[in-house]
Amino acid sequence: MEDRSYGQVLVRGFVQAIPWAIVFSVAWVFTLNITMSMFRQEVKEAIEYATKTGVRQSIHAVLTDQEFDEDLWPKIKQNTKEAIEYTVTMAARKQAAASQAQSKK
Repeated sequence: MEDRSYGQVLVRGFVQAIPWAIVFSVAWVFTLNITMSMFRQEVKEAIEYATKTGVRQSIHAVLTDQEFDEDLWPKIKQNTKEAIEYTVTMAARKQAAASQAQSKK
């Protein structure tokens, strides 16, 4: 039997472990890739379901809420009416200013 130093034994063991590390790494990456491809479609469907359900529940909660009907809905209608009136007024002013500028030329 040969007498080897502790360093030589460690180096030999490390060199023998490298191929096994490569084999296990490739197997792990392959397994991870297969697992992720299986879950990718399920995750996509879960996200779509959650968004659809969340929107439906939010709409249902808003439409069936008594406080919304009594307090917020009239305010929303009033603000929308005022926004439309403001937009029409500003558009008329811009149009008048543009036509006035053209008439001066």
